[in-house]
Amino acid sequence: MYVVKVFHGYIDKTGHRTRDKSPDNLLVFPDRKSSEEFANKIGGRVKSLEELKV
Repeated sequence: MYVVKVFHGYIDKTGHRTRDKSPDNLLVFPDRKSSEEFANKIGGRVKSLEELKV
């Protein structure tokens, strides 16, 4: 599972930036390829969900 990181936060399910690291609120991608495509469109980077420390 992967999330998209932008600036000092992450993209949530509504498409806005949030500092909340809760996986329940974040936009989660099942594979790296789809998350990288989205990150490239918005200028973010991909992070594995396991790398997040809540």
